[in-house]
Amino acid sequence: MKYFPQLVALAVCITTPLFASAGQWEGPLNGIVKTIVNDGYKNYASSSKALEQSSYTLCTSPSEKTLTAAKQAFEINALDWQQVQWLNFGPVTYFMRYYAFQYWPDKKGVTQRQLRALSQGDPSIMDAPKFWTSASIAVRGLTAIESLLYHPDFEPVNSANHCHLLERVATHHFESSDAVASQWQESKAQDWVYDEEGAGFDAEEVALEQFLQQWIEHMSAVKDAKLETPIGYNGRENLKLAEFYRSNLSLKTIQKNLQSYREIYHAGSPSLFDIAKQSNPDVAEQFEQQLLQNIKLSLQLPSDFFHPGKTKDERIELAKPLVKSISNSQSYLSSLVTQLGFQIGFNSRDGD
Repeated sequence: MKYFPQLVALAVCITTPLFASAGQWEGPLNGIVKTIVNDGYKNYASSSKALEQSSYTLCTSPSEKTLTAAKQAFEINALDWQQVQWLNFGPVTYFMRYYAFQYWPDKKGVTQRQLRALSQGDPSIMDAPKFWTSASIAVRGLTAIESLLYHPDFEPVNSANHCHLLERVATHHFESSDAVASQWQESKAQDWVYDEEGAGFDAEEVALEQFLQQWIEHMSAVKDAKLETPIGYNGRENLKLAEFYRSNLSLKTIQKNLQSYREIYHAGSPSLFDIAKQSNPDVAEQFEQQLLQNIKLSLQLPSDFFHPGKTKDERIELAKPLVKSISNSQSYLSSLVTQLGFQIGFNSRDGD
């Protein structure tokens, strides 16, 4: 996803934990990898395969019925992506796969322009073995598939070229997600951190450091990019900047992200929640309640929250409790991380 590299990286360093012991971080790290990352990518690869198959069926038997089935498969896959979207680490960093899975926000309509050019050219070029190794990230992954299924410029039911393009993009998308899922099954988080200076370090601790850093950054992006920016919370409204707005998934993706945060907090034995309860039980429980509040408030937003029918002021008023709640979550998580021995620097994108 294109937005997250624009976040100012958090300055995270390790100090001596309050109750350091050998393998202290094994529980939460392994738990997050197993239940959030491994299982998440397994589901993502599985629904990517279903999306590929439904695209093939659409092109073999084009009809409104098979188009609807392909759209349903897309929606499941896009929501599965939300479970692992927070972590740009490990196998997904190879071959620009993280950004290719979702080219967003596409403020200048790059995806539509490049897809139109591909659909008007020789379709056989996409069958070349090296095509996807050099193809633009704008024509790969979920953003491209959403355009081909939902944008009025594309008619996969009536255009063989458009449907052929959809098939090829969906196949590459599945192959990429399946490769990441397989690589995670075959490796540990510690395999993806490197001692560049040769000074020696605790790979388990450094890997968890990366997870914590990206969790906080993603929390900021959900609040800023997914919620505030499209509705003009601090500027001009532009609902087309909402994530997956064509497929009407913008609110559902936020809800899925907020649900996944609590799963991260409780993954493993002991979990981050368990360890935090030893360090600072009050803040640990406050963060727990805030995560629950985030989920509750997001589910209370109307299903047409991102639809044009509402005014900017109406949307902002509805969003205020959730924006405040997510901001509070960031504060609690930062406090917990400090209590656990990590020091987090100022995140310039968090203005609350």
